[in-house]
Amino acid sequence: MLRLALSVLSSMQTGARIKQTVEQSVRRAVLVAAAIVVLLFAFAFGLIVLYQALVLYDFSPIGAAGLIAGVLAVIGLVLLLLGVHKQSPKQPDFVNAPAEGLAMVDQSVNKAMNQVGPLTLLVLAFAAGLLASRRR
Repeated sequence: MLRLALSVLSSMQTGARIKQTVEQSVRRAVLVAAAIVVLLFAFAFGLIVLYQALVLYDFSPIGAAGLIAGVLAVIGLVLLLLGVHKQSPKQPDFVNAPAEGLAMVDQSVNKAMNQVGPLTLLVLAFAAGLLASRRR
């Protein structure tokens, strides 16, 4: 009985978490895609303006294109080197681990109370306590 009640409670929480995570991921993906498109248009416009400015200040068209390509190649290499550089793995913080665990339990109880209701949760806790006391 207790296992059935806890499994139902756990499956409801898991489903709600998965749904919430997927919705947040979709929102982030749409925002990031829109931002990337806008940035690409801005970058292309900036390159066109830079090319026209270099041609206006007595650069040959080939020289202006070569200068822009060289600067972009240097920026690309720097970004590549930054991407290849591995960060050291973060050490786990054992001092705050109990507080983090209690915070996670508190969040789970709050979510369960919001989804199931306080009366149902109280009945489940009472049944779990009753069954646990009988097994001793």
